[in-house]
Amino acid sequence: MFTRVKSIVLALVLLIPLIIPFGQTAQAYGVANHENVIDIGKNHFVVLKNDGSVWSWGDHEYGQLGVRLSSLESDKPSAIRKQDGNRLANIKSIAAGGDHTVALDKNNEVWTWGRNSDGQLGYTTPFIGTTDQMTYNAEPTKVMKNTVEALKAIAISAGEVHTLAVDESGQVWAWGSGKFGQIGKEGRAITPELVPGLSNIVAVAAGAHHSLALSRDGKVFAWGRNTNGQLGIGQSGHINPMPKQIERLTGIMEIAAGDNHTIALAQNRTTIWAWGSNFYGQLGDGGREERLHPVTVEGIQGVKMIAAGNDHTIAVKDDGSVWTWGRNTSGTKEARTTPIQIKGVNNAFAIGGGGANINSYTLAIHHDGTVWKWDQESYDSTSKLPIFKPVSGIDEVMKKIDYPFVQGGQVLFKYIGTSDIVDVQVSGSFNEWDDIPLVRSGNEWTLQDNLPPGKYEYGFRVNGKWMSDPLNIDRGNSSAGEPISYLTVDQYATEGPIIDDKEVTFTYSSHDYNGLLEFDAETSYVAVKGEFSDWVEIPMKRKSNNTWVVTRTLPPGDYYYDFVVRDSETGAVAKERLDPLNPNVVELPISREKRNVFTVSEQILTKVPVENVEIDRGSTMNMVVGEQTMLRALISPSNATDKTVSWRSSDSSVVSVEEGILTAHSQGLAVISVTSVYDGSKSDMITVFVEQQDGAIGFPRPGYETFDAKTNVEPNKVWYIRFNEELDINSVNRNNVYIENEVGERVSVGHEISDDAKTLEIRLQGDGAYTLGATYYLFIENTVKTKYSQKNLKKKYQMQFQIRL
Repeated sequence: MFTRVKSIVLALVLLIPLIIPFGQTAQAYGVANHENVIDIGKNHFVVLKNDGSVWSWGDHEYGQLGVRLSSLESDKPSAIRKQDGNRLANIKSIAAGGDHTVALDKNNEVWTWGRNSDGQLGYTTPFIGTTDQMTYNAEPTKVMKNTVEALKAIAISAGEVHTLAVDESGQVWAWGSGKFGQIGKEGRAITPELVPGLSNIVAVAAGAHHSLALSRDGKVFAWGRNTNGQLGIGQSGHINPMPKQIERLTGIMEIAAGDNHTIALAQNRTTIWAWGSNFYGQLGDGGREERLHPVTVEGIQGVKMIAAGNDHTIAVKDDGSVWTWGRNTSGTKEARTTPIQIKGVNNAFAIGGGGANINSYTLAIHHDGTVWKWDQESYDSTSKLPIFKPVSGIDEVMKKIDYPFVQGGQVLFKYIGTSDIVDVQVSGSFNEWDDIPLVRSGNEWTLQDNLPPGKYEYGFRVNGKWMSDPLNIDRGNSSAGEPISYLTVDQYATEGPIIDDKEVTFTYSSHDYNGLLEFDAETSYVAVKGEFSDWVEIPMKRKSNNTWVVTRTLPPGDYYYDFVVRDSETGAVAKERLDPLNPNVVELPISREKRNVFTVSEQILTKVPVENVEIDRGSTMNMVVGEQTMLRALISPSNATDKTVSWRSSDSSVVSVEEGILTAHSQGLAVISVTSVYDGSKSDMITVFVEQQDGAIGFPRPGYETFDAKTNVEPNKVWYIRFNEELDINSVNRNNVYIENEVGERVSVGHEISDDAKTLEIRLQGDGAYTLGATYYLFIENTVKTKYSQKNLKKKYQMQFQIRL
């Protein structure tokens, strides 16, 4: 678990952070992972593999495939090579323009190749042929910021004849054609130039002749061609060189652009916004009317990512299914004005769209790293529905690193900041909401530690401001309305192998072996071999938690085994390794080689069922509002294989139950039941009568805003309340910020203001402590004021908390 650096820290901030409203502050939604691993131009396809190499196929008339080919077109994916003949390597993101290609390497340097008719490559190329239209470069070349300094970028995108990049300080650079102002000016830019009026940008998207930028706080800016309303600014017009914010559009986490339409994914992932050309239904609103303002796509939610083709739109849902709408998407070469699923791939982790004229394309990357393609000819002959077809000759596509990165029980949190960020902390349900500092390296902040299996809520505090994790798309809002992120740590092995009767499960993790997480270990192959396989390798599969697993049914006996691994340490040749989870190692008598050993028992293991479950009380019991007590479930026989039970309350608003702990909330009756999990047939119940104690405080109290009740609170708890403006400490007194017990008796507390003047501390006076198991109420009246404007709180607040037993 995380090491606690403070005994009691900011416990109430999650409940009432910056919501105690003197005003609202923007949250950072826009720093999702914008590194593309797949993209499509007019008629060429680009894919990034695990080893950092770039592969392409399709039209090569302008050198956009980056390889020397005898013909102008190639249907077979080939690796892109530099002028020296070596592969272009260490790439982390790619983008396909109309007839040119862009790549971003791990040093944040930009490479381009292909057509250069308007300077879209970012440098001058010699004329090839007799016209300017034939100017191109088939060999990847680095884009320079000036004659001596390479352009450093964190995000890239490519339009038909222009290119965009976001530098490390959040500014946007553009080059190529500015015929419609899409590079931030009219005319042409042969080398990168700054787009004016933009800062704190984290992602860009280029349409055919228009451009978009996404800011860290989830705002979208657009400039360039607006003939069809693709800028979303409420009017149309050809030339627009100055970026304008799209009004009414906030909380955006991802943007994409087609030829003449634009889409944006909201941070709640239930809303896709679309605007611009809609002749083929590419806006997904059920019609074909051009839209000058953003409208919502119909009938789709739980969206993981979005992409746009020339005249169609694509989305991947949480379950990995791929949906599309627009030109030629119906499966019968007709337009589709609302989303329809493309069959054939149900576990996609990346998508790309493109095309030109009547050609529309979608690529999807299956979770196993294979590539699948859809075009207007790809439909099921029976159902006439769109269907993916596999692309041969390409696999092991790079999978973007999702944060938090989870490998077994190791969890790595990451925050990408800017130079003005001086403090980043994380807190969540995994550490009782204590703030733990992240470690800074440049503008990146990280924290790694081990967590037990479970589902957690958490968030970041950046320069004192609370926000959800910008790199984690699995996010939402707490009951108090504040942003939070969700984290799941699946069950993982802590010893190996796991033997359940005759089922033997082998597990391998690079972190168990050498302390390296997968993105550093770069494990590409793991197999287990032993006497049970005649020492033939049995390949293991990589799971979503980045561990490698395989299960085999084995007869009783003693077995020697080891793993065969290929990773960054071994190089191209796989090597044998012992199981780091198994301490049982022997030395073979002849070869003197070391092997792990395990035993499958001769005894047939029989699971002992639960025969009876009984609650350690009578059939009824009485409680008062605010009281907390514990019940125990007695299991027989005592040697039952699985003694796990589940608890349930017939009315949680009266009495709630969690792992046998009862909490009385309101007057009434509730039946508490306990059931054996093993077969679900054995159970017991108790009826609980709850009475309202004389003089007890009502919850919620009329006229007060309430928050989720806190349980299991420490008896010497200190509360910290953060406001979004500096607080007038002279306006705080025992009559407007106070704590009472369940019968209305006030607890003696003191108030202090923190150094930032925005955080109020409430702590018990003297050596006082809260009574174990008792319920208390924190009240904040609206007579609390700001320091300078002397504004009152807009609302009054009440919070219930219960001290641990």
